[in-house]
Amino acid sequence: MATSSLTEAVFSLPEVDRRGGVALARDFARRAASVCGYLGCHEDVVVVVSELATDAVRHGSGRPLVRILGGRDRLLVEIVDTAWPRLRDFGWGQQLVAKLSESWGMTVRAGQNVVWCEMTA
Repeated sequence: MATSSLTEAVFSLPEVDRRGGVALARDFARRAASVCGYLGCHEDVVVVVSELATDAVRHGSGRPLVRILGGRDRLLVEIVDTAWPRLRDFGWGQQLVAKLSESWGMTVRAGQNVVWCEMTA
């Protein structure tokens, strides 16, 4: 990601009321896109975070972490969770993330499952 000024924001979903935490993750995504100065559609960022966080809550048992890194032209969105049973096909959510992002994928980093997408303005 070649951007002159990058901002990183991190949010951990609460341990209790995990589904309610997805609403908090959406609010976080809105604020993070603004703080990063992202020129793309902030509501697309919110939808992507909502889809990925919901999947982590539904299929995992850990405490998902939302990480947004970027600047004016690009954002990297990551959902990190240690307890997802496996990297999986998201169905409709996967199609939505693929449509709204430039690229996306799943990986394991330091024993944690990471679903990521890159968004461009």
